[in-house]
Amino acid sequence: MNAISDVLIIGGGVVGLAIAIELKLRGATVSILSRDFHAAASHAAAGMLAPQAEAIPPGPMLDLCLRSRALYPDWTRKLEELTGLATGYWPCGILAPAYTQVEPDHCEDNGEWVKEWLDRDAINLYQPGLGSEVSGGWWYPEDAQVDNRALALALWTSAQSLGVDIRDGITVEAIQQQQRQVVGVQTSCGVFRAKHYVLTAGAWSNELLPVPVRPKKGQMLSVRVPEGNYGEYPDRLPPLARVLFAPDIYIVPRRNGLIVIGATSEEVGFTPHNTPTGIQSLLGRAIRLYPQLQHYPIQEFWWGFRPATPDELPILGSSPCKNLTLATGHYRNGILLAPVTAILIADLISEQKSDPLLLHFNYSRFYQVRSQKYTPPPLFLPSRQMQINPTLEQSLDRPLTIAGRTFQSRLMTGTGKYRTLEEMQQSITQSGCQIITVAVRRVQSKAPGHEGLAEALDWTKLWMLPNTAGCQTAQEAIRVARLGREMAKLLGQEDNNFVKLEVIPDPKYLLPDPIGTLEAAEQLVKEGFAVLPYINADPILARRLEDVGCATVMPLASPIGSGQGLKNAANIQIIIENAGVPVVVDAGIGTPSEAAQAMELGADALLINSAIAGAKNPAAMARAMSLATEAGRLAYLAGRIPVKNYATASSPLSGTITS
Repeated sequence: MNAISDVLIIGGGVVGLAIAIELKLRGATVSILSRDFHAAASHAAAGMLAPQAEAIPPGPMLDLCLRSRALYPDWTRKLEELTGLATGYWPCGILAPAYTQVEPDHCEDNGEWVKEWLDRDAINLYQPGLGSEVSGGWWYPEDAQVDNRALALALWTSAQSLGVDIRDGITVEAIQQQQRQVVGVQTSCGVFRAKHYVLTAGAWSNELLPVPVRPKKGQMLSVRVPEGNYGEYPDRLPPLARVLFAPDIYIVPRRNGLIVIGATSEEVGFTPHNTPTGIQSLLGRAIRLYPQLQHYPIQEFWWGFRPATPDELPILGSSPCKNLTLATGHYRNGILLAPVTAILIADLISEQKSDPLLLHFNYSRFYQVRSQKYTPPPLFLPSRQMQINPTLEQSLDRPLTIAGRTFQSRLMTGTGKYRTLEEMQQSITQSGCQIITVAVRRVQSKAPGHEGLAEALDWTKLWMLPNTAGCQTAQEAIRVARLGREMAKLLGQEDNNFVKLEVIPDPKYLLPDPIGTLEAAEQLVKEGFAVLPYINADPILARRLEDVGCATVMPLASPIGSGQGLKNAANIQIIIENAGVPVVVDAGIGTPSEAAQAMELGADALLINSAIAGAKNPAAMARAMSLATEAGRLAYLAGRIPVKNYATASSPLSGTITS
């Protein structure tokens, strides 16, 4: 058992370290869990402190950045005094060269910042050697830079000297929650507990919580000024003394002769390594801006992953859990915002003081759940003759119950493959379903068709069934299942522990992996999940999954999306006859007649998505599938006549008129 700290910080980058130091100075006991200190995005940055050069528009983000930039001189000085290490803070100003001629006012001073326009001659006086295409540029004298790697080392050393318990090389696997409280952090080295928790895991944050943070890869390189061209003497100026920030490239000179060049911006997930295309584009743009670079020796190539949010603003402050604070998604400004983030988060935790600025960066801006769901005009309401007598139906049947929760509808649907969000809303309404399966990975990545899903549906009336679609291994599925549970909590379903388990390593046939499914199911059941596993129609596997505690089994009728109908009827029949949990037929149903056939076998429910979403009229098909599900269930309960090899007259022969 690990010792309990006042505060446990998940993530050992610059932001996490800065918060740890601030809390420690206020008297808290603090622990940090770091997967790999050197892999943090702060090591892959350039260290620019450039809220003005980056042209951040007026508003809360600019206010936050300017406040943080103003903290830098004293903040870095204190770190240097505490550790004896340089941070490389340099208030050198930043030039933003332009290739097109503009005619702005030459100087602007609004009381908070100063910027000055320089024409071609003036900008070359400020920085000789610029490319011939540069026509002028802005001068931002208050922007600055810091050596990001030196800063990270100073923060790490400072935290250690103050007594912060830093655990490097530990992988956080899950954040354990109960009743909107974090009760522990599950890691590769056991469970860690604290009174309060802070998530500062950067681009990896959404592997632990369903926050909309995604990795944005940036490639970078460095060159060095050749010996003889640069000297650290008062009477000798370096050849490049200003940070150059152009629209598609930046060049950051260090005092020691190193020059950092960056950066690409790539939506490639966590794909590692530098690429020839990426480096070539950086060198071409940098040489165009400052031609002398073509003669400087290359020192290093590297890449990193910026934590980007949909609006490119950080997520700061409270979370759905009372004892969990968020400080992630800083995107391009993690280094710049470290000191102000540390102060705001420390105020919030130690003094319960919430700065008004935090309201603009709360996670809830991405989860504005609708109070009422979209209800389109009814398309196909059954006539009175078609309606089933409720008393008759109730006398024959009992509601569908899964993991202790009761549902009236036996048709489940999904949210994928619809052409528009409106089609999805109409179809769900017409289906009458209560359980909606949602692909966690697609919602997290804002995949097409999944944007705005939280707002589109009324989650007070629909039960979310997060699924692990896209997972190829048991471990992947376990991690995504944990995220799905947290996603449901964000939508107000605090007690939702359901997960549709899919482990599918084969991209062509999309058949589930029985061994991986069983392995993942065993672990998820231990963690308190109600597991609904998607499987081949294998009666032995179905029994094993029931034995380990799964809430249902979900045999496929035929391959996903194939529309082939009920190809595994015999095996599904065996599963139904021997199951002690609900059997939900999933995948391959293409028509209402096939849906009715599956229910007539005795299936407890159906999950149908592709056949509805891919229909010419999805809402009409959803209604048809709903009626077929009800008809098939009622037919099963009524009991069909036996199949015979000979004819039997439907009218009695006795009592007939004879000649």
